[in-house]
Amino acid sequence: MADPRNIGRGASVLLGMFPANSHTIRPATAHDAIALRRLAAASGVSPLAGRILVAEHDDVIIAALSLGENRTIASDLAPSYVTTLLRLRADGIEAYEREPRLSERIREAVLGPRQREMAKAA
Repeated sequence: MADPRNIGRGASVLLGMFPANSHTIRPATAHDAIALRRLAAASGVSPLAGRILVAEHDDVIIAALSLGENRTIASDLAPSYVTTLLRLRADGIEAYEREPRLSERIREAVLGPRQREMAKAA
């Protein structure tokens, strides 16, 4: 990797970036229950409940996010940006559940909700 001091004006941006594919992020399964309890105990918090996303590194769960509680727990070994990756993935899941068609989500973001949807909400 190039030395960020030699890049110029964009160097500060590069220092604040993190790799989005550095960890595996997936929905938790029943097989993850023990690992999630251990992670919560190590963090000194109560276990997460409901639908949970986990972040893994080398097949070890290092962080988790409860979609219902909007609460995260992370290992001391987890980089600080892992919880951000979990929240970004949760936002993507929520957007997909609200509107599966990407084209419609983009249209809504640019133009706002359709008139008939606004009439239904009123």
